[in-house]
Amino acid sequence: MTSRIAISLILLCAAAVQAWSVGALFVRPLRSSQTYEAIAITRYDARVTIHDHVATTHVDQMFRNELNQQVEATLIFPLPDGAVITEMYYHFNGNRYKASVREKKEAQAAYDAKIRRVMDPALLQELGDNIFKLQIAPINGVSDVRVEITYTEILPFALGTSTYKHLLRTTGLSPKPLERMSLTIDATTQSSWVSITSPSYIGSPAHTVTMLSPSQARVVLGDEGFVPTKDYRLELVSKRTGVEMGTLTYVPVPADSFGTHPFFLSWVIPPDAGENNLPMSVTFVADVSSSMSQRRMDQLRDAMMAFLDQLDAQDRFNIVTFSTGVTTFRSTLVAADQATLTDAKAFVRQMRAVGLTNISEAVREALRYEYPTSTANAIVFLTDGQPSWGELNASRILDSLTSWNVHKVPVYPITIGAEVNLSLMRSMAKQTGGFMTEIMHDDSIAVIIHDHLRRISMPNMSDLALSYGGLRTLDVEPSVLPNVNVGGRVTQAGRYEEGGTFPVTLTGSVLGLDFRMTNDVVFGDPKTSNRAVARLWARARVDALLEQIGRLGERPELVNAVIDLSLQFGILTKYTALYSDPDEDDPEDDDPNNNATSVPGPDERPVEHVTVSIAPHPATASSSLSITVPASLDGQPLTVTIVDIFGRVVAEITRGTAKAGTSHVSLLQWRIAPGSYLIVTMLGEHTSSHPLVILEGVR
Repeated sequence: MTSRIAISLILLCAAAVQAWSVGALFVRPLRSSQTYEAIAITRYDARVTIHDHVATTHVDQMFRNELNQQVEATLIFPLPDGAVITEMYYHFNGNRYKASVREKKEAQAAYDAKIRRVMDPALLQELGDNIFKLQIAPINGVSDVRVEITYTEILPFALGTSTYKHLLRTTGLSPKPLERMSLTIDATTQSSWVSITSPSYIGSPAHTVTMLSPSQARVVLGDEGFVPTKDYRLELVSKRTGVEMGTLTYVPVPADSFGTHPFFLSWVIPPDAGENNLPMSVTFVADVSSSMSQRRMDQLRDAMMAFLDQLDAQDRFNIVTFSTGVTTFRSTLVAADQATLTDAKAFVRQMRAVGLTNISEAVREALRYEYPTSTANAIVFLTDGQPSWGELNASRILDSLTSWNVHKVPVYPITIGAEVNLSLMRSMAKQTGGFMTEIMHDDSIAVIIHDHLRRISMPNMSDLALSYGGLRTLDVEPSVLPNVNVGGRVTQAGRYEEGGTFPVTLTGSVLGLDFRMTNDVVFGDPKTSNRAVARLWARARVDALLEQIGRLGERPELVNAVIDLSLQFGILTKYTALYSDPDEDDPEDDDPNNNATSVPGPDERPVEHVTVSIAPHPATASSSLSITVPASLDGQPLTVTIVDIFGRVVAEITRGTAKAGTSHVSLLQWRIAPGSYLIVTMLGEHTSSHPLVILEGVR
């Protein structure tokens, strides 16, 4: 890998690790070594269509390059969990160019070739955890940069409410207020709307909700001189009587290249049962490692107190705190009587942050207890970080979780702050039938905890299966439905041969009792047509393949299947990129020499990787790095460096030949100022990264 591509990757990943620093466009003069700086967002317009449980968002934003010279630019931005990017347009010389999906190394090679010739391509790639990077170069001096991005998602649903979230706060790194910001949402349901509200903008004159009909609404948020301080949330409640069963479908046309079979996305929502909440058997697992700052510890104690205040006398609970080791409030689950709760609150008040982050041992301790089948069982896992002690490999932690979880207890991670290993937490929740909740610094912990406990106190529907009567279906995802709380939503996507009205049946069990729910559903009604359904089905197939890759490694047949689906359905994945080129027919694109600087393909990457952890973290003068090299990588060239947000190397940890095992390196030998950095590991031509936050200068 050339140094140019490596530094580009380092820069973009380094910027992404900052808490909510994504969302700005960073520029510097073309082919210079100057420091990158943020340029202003002048206009931000978003249009959203919500069709029952599916939302499609189109963002059109303009930036202003005020430098009097050509620049190269990088935009880093997040999207909601589960969102799928489907389109990108780039504006150049007054023309609008549509990006196409390409295999990642091919797109990177084409982009680099154009940069050498001072052309104007744009390249969009996924960094991980639904954070994306967009590269544009060169951009003329004193000119506007305009980019359009479209993404689609299935809206989160809980307690009878669908929630649409727009990450407006990510525009906050713009050095100037936005000259104009608009967000327009058109929401349609097959039944009728009960309420549509935004807790983010209650009473704001810039926000309006207009009911166009019982089933249609338009929501508008608009402002000038806009300075974002929070994300936008819209909560939508539709009318339901009894069991709700519905579907959205899409019949492809030849121009789609989606194949000939129609697509469907079906959902089932059983009646609410909030008044029949079960007694709970719950273990609260709390991260008290050194990565927990004072503010986060305060949030953790507040969350724990809120949990304890809502326990009833019939509930049973325990508290497990973990850092390098684990500490328990009691040796097993105990009744939530007044005296025990008083002792538990005293236990919470004395919690202090010290030590490493031993997630695997904390999970093992929480799963050691007895969880009766007559209660709503749960493990609430509160953390702000990622493993730095004990088992560090996420796949092995998840494998152990499966083997230890003999009582099939759902795990409900609650993440605090923005430096969490979100992929591990999401996987822990998904694997056990739980859900993940995020707490940011300005969230109302009391409200979050109230809703969280209400949801987990409802019994789980397990052994779920959907059948479609005489409808001939194929390729349904997920093929095995996860457990869902009563009052939650069961969803499944697939393809079918010929539409019509068919009885859809959901079967399963609650507390050992079997149930069966059936309603007639129309497949193929033009009123339920939504092209996003095809992309959401393809994304579900990709996610299933990525799970296999996580378990089995990057086998060529699995990686190629992901790439094929991405290319066919025009969706962005970790192995593809969206590439926009104003000179698409330039014959140099076909020059095989252009591949000389390409990113290694998926079948060139090692299945195992070097693991880096920091403890304590965020780092102080006493912190050290642990570098673990698997035996399979022994003897390969290895370089480990620390780089800042602008891609500058501030410390070279090691350079030479990798040796199997774990080595520990103190940060004391380097002078590093407080801030956000990235630990970059280069093993041969494979580059990986790990965030590093330093709270006080290392002298």
